[in-house]
Amino acid sequence: MGDEAEVPHVETLDLGPGLAGTTGQTLTETAETFEPGLLNDLMARQAEPEADRIPLVPTAPEEPSQVVEGYDGEYFVPVATLPARSKRSRTPAVFLEADDQGRWSLQVWIDLVRPDTVPAEARPMPLSDFTAALTTTDEQATVAFTSVTGLPVPGPGVVRRLALAAVVDAAVIADALQYDMNAAIIVNGTVSYRLWNPEIADNEVPAELSPEEQLDLEVSGTEMMLGAGGGGIAAYLPTSDKPNRPIYYHWNVKSGADADQGLDPDNVWVDSPAGLWQMSPLPNQYFVLPSEYRLAFDVERGTPAMSVLLVRPDAAPDAAASPDQAWKVRVRFKLVPWLDPQSMERLREAIAEEEGIAYPQLVLGGYASATFDESSWLQDLGGKTLGTEAGNTTIDARGFELVQDCSMEYYTLLARLLAPASGTATGVEGRVVMMLRKSPDDDTAKVQRDVPVKIRLDRPDDGFLTTEQITAPFPDAATWPPGWTPPFYAKVRSPSTVRADVSGVVAALLVNDPLTGVPVDRARVVAIPASFSLGGPDAAPVQPPAETPSPALTGAPAFQPPANPPVGNGEVLLRLTQAEAEPVDPRLVSSLALDYTGVTVKIDPAVMLERVHELGMSTGLMARVNVSSYQLKHPEALPPELADVFGIDVEIRRGSAQAVTVSLTRDAPEATSDIPFGFQDLIADLHPDQPKFEYRRRNLAAKGTGTFSPWESVVGRNLLVTPVT
Repeated sequence: MGDEAEVPHVETLDLGPGLAGTTGQTLTETAETFEPGLLNDLMARQAEPEADRIPLVPTAPEEPSQVVEGYDGEYFVPVATLPARSKRSRTPAVFLEADDQGRWSLQVWIDLVRPDTVPAEARPMPLSDFTAALTTTDEQATVAFTSVTGLPVPGPGVVRRLALAAVVDAAVIADALQYDMNAAIIVNGTVSYRLWNPEIADNEVPAELSPEEQLDLEVSGTEMMLGAGGGGIAAYLPTSDKPNRPIYYHWNVKSGADADQGLDPDNVWVDSPAGLWQMSPLPNQYFVLPSEYRLAFDVERGTPAMSVLLVRPDAAPDAAASPDQAWKVRVRFKLVPWLDPQSMERLREAIAEEEGIAYPQLVLGGYASATFDESSWLQDLGGKTLGTEAGNTTIDARGFELVQDCSMEYYTLLARLLAPASGTATGVEGRVVMMLRKSPDDDTAKVQRDVPVKIRLDRPDDGFLTTEQITAPFPDAATWPPGWTPPFYAKVRSPSTVRADVSGVVAALLVNDPLTGVPVDRARVVAIPASFSLGGPDAAPVQPPAETPSPALTGAPAFQPPANPPVGNGEVLLRLTQAEAEPVDPRLVSSLALDYTGVTVKIDPAVMLERVHELGMSTGLMARVNVSSYQLKHPEALPPELADVFGIDVEIRRGSAQAVTVSLTRDAPEATSDIPFGFQDLIADLHPDQPKFEYRRRNLAAKGTGTFSPWESVVGRNLLVTPVT
């Protein structure tokens, strides 16, 4: 190691397996207010025609896609198909997933669609009483779906979307789907209709029937397989077909197989006006790049995640002669990606529009490689004059540690950039180089994207703010005024004593598929207060103003909105109200998504750096102080008023550390004390042989112990004390 610095080295944080990385977002569950069965009931009611809308036809339909000339126009039987997960995706909507208890389930979406051959004016015939099964050559792999529920339709051309689910043996099902060419999903449903007088010739339009006469006709039903041609839906999904690979991603991870086998190499980065994104192998999840890297915030220590350690090189032959030169400072920065909430919201909206989905989940990932440019952060610290060669070190882009051994001169410069004596802290900057695949062709050159690294003590990652939803019971729905829906509530706090100002809130209410957890609908919300300050744990709670009552209908009793739930000290209550022209039923909302914009962490860099230095652990560098008293050694020199003094207590302290007591007596008028020699001393250009400390003293006499003198400051290794007069 030279006198300037060693080449910094990068350490990867242990973040565990899986692709999910930083999202920068808080998701909370709505708990007691969520009624999971209500979503299916609502979808079923929307799909079920009223009694007077069941078609009147001359003959019973026999197969899917059939068009029947009805009494009031043409009708058709929808066809069951296996859709893709989104507009751009070619991966079928088949999910092999495990819950928290390790139980695996097979989940499938089925769309009932209008075939291309059906006239545009034809209407779908009502379907009900669905059953479904996965059939395979091996009967052991055949599965009857125990749950068949409804989901919102994704767009035009889809009459209805069904969600199928069953608990399965994941190994058996994964093999069946990948290798059984006869695997198929069978979907059965009952088509409802009314037949006019069968004695009338086929297709002959009957005489005009009144609505009452139509309702008097018996409702009939025909059960049929709804796949194309009246058969099943092909479920042979081999991984040789690249879009099928994400189906098995979680199973590959759980079973110890190569997770890369679950990636579709044809999924590449999309460069949209809102930013770069890429489909992930997991449903509703999309890869994005971080806006920048920041210091993580260490909640337990109450400081940005920077630590320092005094280390002695293995070879230090001059340690005895120059102890301050024999020590180096090992500085460690823990860096994490930071995603700008406003940029991510714009990107989320662009992906939702492009993919035809309700609310994409954004995570960091999908890059071909990520490296830290070691030369980039040295530019502010002397650059090439440090005598290090530029190089790139592979990192985990979800978080890494930058570690460097520094000389005292080098660390002093670094400390001044992080916490200058005057002016604004500039910090230290660097970059992470990420290589991205924008073509499925492996031979195509990858695209480079640089992500800035900003190491500043006053601007750490702000993800340490915690959010918790407060479940407040809804008023009786029969009492809601027109256009009013119950608000949701969340409380925000800082788990640390550090204060923070928040200038905005980005939030949404999500309606999730209870089986897959994928959002199928969303509602934008307005947060009150829109901006707020978070104090320490003793700060007074912050409440939004009471909700203004909505005007009551004429003759109806006045409606009183629910009161704000209470929160504790140091907490801010957010009231979240829907901002949609057509709000969603709040009982369908299964989670809240919240993020905070313009977060300013109230940190003084100099105070934080001093705290880092106090928490830094040395390997034992001490300064020895010699304490002596001439008067105790020569009591004959004591004046008459101090003749009974037989000893002196001396307290020595450095900074905020606990004082050390040294007792001198006439029998032992000299003593030594070892005091820690820390980072602040090194930065102040002090030396262990000339430490700076404070001391005070008191007399020990036959008539009693005296009071301590005021604290005095001294520099040096020899402290000569006299009795207090």
